[in-house]
Amino acid sequence: MGWSYRKSFSAGPFRMNFSKKGISYSVGVKGARINMGLGGTYVNLSTHGISYRQKISGPASHLPRPTYQVQPNDASDNITSAAVEELTDTDSLAFITELNQKCAKISYVKAAKLPLVLIVLALTFFSFGKRDRIVQPAVDSTIVRILAFKGANIRKEPNLKAQVLRTADYDQKFSLQDSSNQQWLKVRLSDSSGYVSRELSEISHLSSEEVRAEETYLVNKYLGYEMVLYMLCLVPFIRWLKKMDKKRLSIELHYDMDDKYQQVYQQFQAHFVTFSQSSRIWQYLNAQGTTDYKRNGGAGKLIRRVRIPGLSGNKMPVPYFIANVAIPCISLHKMELYFLPERLLIKRGSTFAAVFYKNLRVTGLATQFIESETLPWDARVLDYTWQYVNKAGGPDMRFNNNRRLPICAYSEYTFTSGTGIFEMIATSKLSAMDDFMGFIGKIGTLQSRMEDCYQ
Repeated sequence: MGWSYRKSFSAGPFRMNFSKKGISYSVGVKGARINMGLGGTYVNLSTHGISYRQKISGPASHLPRPTYQVQPNDASDNITSAAVEELTDTDSLAFITELNQKCAKISYVKAAKLPLVLIVLALTFFSFGKRDRIVQPAVDSTIVRILAFKGANIRKEPNLKAQVLRTADYDQKFSLQDSSNQQWLKVRLSDSSGYVSRELSEISHLSSEEVRAEETYLVNKYLGYEMVLYMLCLVPFIRWLKKMDKKRLSIELHYDMDDKYQQVYQQFQAHFVTFSQSSRIWQYLNAQGTTDYKRNGGAGKLIRRVRIPGLSGNKMPVPYFIANVAIPCISLHKMELYFLPERLLIKRGSTFAAVFYKNLRVTGLATQFIESETLPWDARVLDYTWQYVNKAGGPDMRFNNNRRLPICAYSEYTFTSGTGIFEMIATSKLSAMDDFMGFIGKIGTLQSRMEDCYQ
């Protein structure tokens, strides 16, 4: 007969569990606890009494952790993390493996776009044809042209005493009807016929070839009905493909928090909003020491930086990533950082990595920066210097275009981990990210305490 034994002791968010399998530790609240024990790391989620438990990693002892050393900044250093494939810590390997596998799958909707467009193009192509249209028919006619500069009278009968129907101008042309009379030519008028003297006119011949142009015309008379039928079939087909994609590609994280924990997480979001309100936020790409103080305003290090491409208080990493909490995101140069409640999710291209906050180190410090660009409105100016300085610190008079530059107090934040994360962010507002950084540190401390208890 089998036997079981389980007892637990709680202290705030911490819980120690005793069972016949051993001792395990957990932190969190009911419905949103991270458990750590002999079986590995799990995320337990529940709602209305229905629990969902998914294993996200195995025992840590079987998974070696890669190491990474940050090179000193005594030379020209690129400030960048290691390859994204190396950044994941052991607690997130299974989760990231599943995420990358699903992201590597081709979306049915995207795969179907080209064939669906080709069908429309083929249907349109075969429904129209080309044919020649006569723009100007061939002309071969005989005309009568008036030669008299003062014009000529066109009479009703072929004699000089006949009634004048109208007076024709010089070089005016009429269609010839009869030329049998030796003295008169019979011509066509708009509503009748008349005669003009041969002495005042001449007979000419006009001829031109037929002019044709190619035109497109509808061959398939039922094209409109076919397009309507195609669209009626296309809409449910696309919906079905999206449903299949959602089933294949969805990754759902559900956090069931009580009111107290919800308030704590709202502070996490509020700290991110405070950080994002800084006038300027830069990412450092390269740092290089210099001894040319005279030409660089007295600076001892040259920093190559770029503006942060984007900040979002809630952004999903992939279209079918589902979460019931807001996920703050920092878009860096060729990398995106997503801050989940328990870990940092990293995206580079279409590949992901993740690090629990216990394995992430965020440090901040205030630094002096000689600003050569537009001065941010929230920057604190400590002093001023010159682009070209002399030994005494004043302006070097040998240079005509010698700008006066402000020395600002900025905050720099460095993200590092034992797996190879190395990113630096600077804010024009002092201490803009301190609260956000401190919250990440507190979560990491809680996770580390649980790990220390287990060891």
